[in-house]
Amino acid sequence: MTDQPPPPREIRQYEAAVSAGAMALAWANLEQAPGGATVVVAHEVSPLGRLGQPWPVPALSTLAFAVVLRPALSAEEADVPWLVGALAVAEGLEAAGEPPVRVAWPDDVVDAGNATTRASIKADVQLGPGKVRVAVVTVRLDLSDGADAARRNVLVDAIGAQLDRRTAELTDGVAGPLAAYEKLCITLGRNLKLRMVPRGELRGHAAAVDPLGRLELRSATGMVERVSVNQVRAVEILA
Repeated sequence: MTDQPPPPREIRQYEAAVSAGAMALAWANLEQAPGGATVVVAHEVSPLGRLGQPWPVPALSTLAFAVVLRPALSAEEADVPWLVGALAVAEGLEAAGEPPVRVAWPDDVVDAGNATTRASIKADVQLGPGKVRVAVVTVRLDLSDGADAARRNVLVDAIGAQLDRRTAELTDGVAGPLAAYEKLCITLGRNLKLRMVPRGELRGHAAAVDPLGRLELRSATGMVERVSVNQVRAVEILA
C-alpha cells in the first residue's frame, strides 16, 4: 500500500502579536486546532522564553513561530515536549541545509562549532486527566545572517515536518526521540552549575536525560539528582 502524503499544514500568519505561542494556545483552546497547526508572527511584542527570559534578537532578524502538538504523553511526561521541540529544530535545520547545530538542555539549539545560540524553544503544556492535553512549542530562530521570505518558509516547513514526525513517534514511547536527542546534546558528559528556582544552585556531572525529560545530575559522591526543566534558571558548563 502506498503511503499517503500528510495533510496540508494549517498555518496562520500575523504581522504582529503578543507572541506566536499565545496565538497558538488560543487557537488550540478556543478552536481545537489540530496537531501541526502553526502560527507565524513577523513581530512579537513580547518574545519571552522559558521563565520569562527575553529573546534578544530583533524581530527583523528573527523567525518566530509556534506549533500545536497533540502528543501521546502522560501528565508525568510533561517535560518531554521541550526535548521533542529542541530535537525537531536541530533536525529541521539540518534537513533545510543550514550549518550543523547541537541541542543544549533544556531550551537552546546552538552552533556545533562555537556553541552560540541559533534558536531557543519554549513549550507550553496543558494537562488533562492524567495526560498532556495539548502542547505548544514556540521556536525563535536567529536569522541575522539573512532572513528573506523564501528561507523563512523553508525553515518553518522543515522544522514543522520534524515536529510532526517526532510527535508521532511518541505513540510508541519516548525512547526514539530521547536517543536522538542525547546524541545531539552538548550538555551531557559535562560538569555543570545549575542556578535553581527560586534560588540556590546545584553542581554535578550531566549524566543523561531521563525518559521524563529531566536532566540527571550526578554528584561527586555518586548521588543522582533529577532536575525538571522549570526548576532551573540557568545552566553553566564548567568543564
